[in-house]
Amino acid sequence: MDLPILISAGLLIVLSFLMIYSATFPLQQKLHSDPQFYVKRQATSLLFGIIAFLIFIYFDYRHWERLANPLYILMLFLLMAVLFVGYTAYGAQRWLGVGFLSLQPSELAKLIMVLVLAKYFVARLGQHYNLVDMLVPFLVVFIPFLLVFKQPDLGTALVFMAILLGLSLWGGVSSLLIVLALSPLLSLFIRSLGGWIWLGYTAGVGILMLNYRYIKLKLTDAVVFFSANVVAGLALSYIWGMLKVYQQKRILAFFNPEIDPLGAGYHALQSKIAIGSGGFFGKGLFQGTQTRLQFIPQQQTDFIFSVVGEELGFLGCLLVVGLFSIIIWRAVRIAATARDPFGSLVAGGIAVIFLFQLLVNVGMTIGLMPVVGIPLPLMSFGGSSLILNLINLGILESIAMRRQKILF
Repeated sequence: MDLPILISAGLLIVLSFLMIYSATFPLQQKLHSDPQFYVKRQATSLLFGIIAFLIFIYFDYRHWERLANPLYILMLFLLMAVLFVGYTAYGAQRWLGVGFLSLQPSELAKLIMVLVLAKYFVARLGQHYNLVDMLVPFLVVFIPFLLVFKQPDLGTALVFMAILLGLSLWGGVSSLLIVLALSPLLSLFIRSLGGWIWLGYTAGVGILMLNYRYIKLKLTDAVVFFSANVVAGLALSYIWGMLKVYQQKRILAFFNPEIDPLGAGYHALQSKIAIGSGGFFGKGLFQGTQTRLQFIPQQQTDFIFSVVGEELGFLGCLLVVGLFSIIIWRAVRIAATARDPFGSLVAGGIAVIFLFQLLVNVGMTIGLMPVVGIPLPLMSFGGSSLILNLINLGILESIAMRRQKILF
């Protein structure tokens, strides 16, 4: 087994219980409830997570290649069920009730997307890709993206796109093709700056595509690339209208939190105050004033890193980021040394999940990313997130343990 992953994950989980308790016990005391309520719930989830972790270590990861397509159908069914029979919490309809338990299918969807895309790229190993070839994996990701976006859960939806990007690179798609595929996002941004600027950008893209042979593109790729940029720019108002009002405000507040300091910009401002006030060594465990006074709503979930920053300071933040870096580094190492391409792609996809969620979660707590509602793996309060991340680690260990045949 890969011991650095086990040790790093274990330390993060221990630290998470301390931070969750610190973030919730003042409010529970105020409500005259059990101060350890959230810790006990997380401990129950941890128990299920450890059992799942051991099961997935024992289960040969190569079987998941055969099960990927049925799991994808199951995932779509669960995501559609959420929209009809799911229950709402914290303003989002993301959970299904299963007896006395609650399940968040979007967390399960992250892992299934890795398995499905890994199977797709393995089947086309060594093949030269063009933009048309990328339409299939894009559609595979786009359907669950829309279902999760509808909940609304923009953070998880963006994780799907990160998985597609990461596995495309790991699966052999050229970096030029990936840049071209991402260019519609640039078109959207430029369109938001002004119509005339966007027209100039579109004209430049058109001239570039007229010389597609000089940049070694096929005619079909050039047409798809230019059309995607035009459609993306024209669809800006429609895409903006699809966002919930609070999501629009959060995006605007990202560029200028002071425009709504008591509304959309409140979370980001209070989080930066909490982390900044922690200084180098922090205020001490359970001694954070912003945390104890509950200035950051739901700080035990998406903003758990602000609790770390205030109470443990820069050193505590460095410890958390360092432990995550070890997990990601070991996941990439496992991907590079896996015995088969499927295992390599699955390990790489799991590394992408941890890396993207770390960057976005930490980024939004220090004001470098918009607030999109994405948990910090292994640390944020949430049963589905904890269990699925332990399953991810179990699959990583399964790949690591089977890198070499045992010879008797």
